[in-house]
Amino acid sequence: MAKVMMMLGFYPFMLDTAAYRQLKRGSEYRWQQMDRIGRKPAQQFVGPGADQITLSGEILPEWKGGRHQVDLMRAQAGRGKPLALLEGYGGFILGTWVILKVEETKSELRSDGAPRVIGFSVTLKEYGEDG
Repeated sequence: MAKVMMMLGFYPFMLDTAAYRQLKRGSEYRWQQMDRIGRKPAQQFVGPGADQITLSGEILPEWKGGRHQVDLMRAQAGRGKPLALLEGYGGFILGTWVILKVEETKSELRSDGAPRVIGFSVTLKEYGEDG
């Protein structure tokens, strides 16, 4: 059985479903400009922003994963619910995230239009816990 790279809600990213090749994470920090008389504006730190993660990779449907993995990602995103995100190595919990965007690119098409390669990208944003 293949090991899980990352778990998003109930969707496992792994060789048997959709293995990502790249994980890109960005962190933002919020600053508010405060105007001052006779001086340049000052910046006041108002807190961290929400992190964003983009997972991108390829599915080879004739080998592993099948043709419907991106549809499963879209179905999970369409539920409109925040999802737990866990790393496969070490089981580290990254918190609660929402799916902002799911993209796919079908290439290496067969004569009937079936793709031999499905590229995907999933963009997540930190939900922001209330507690």
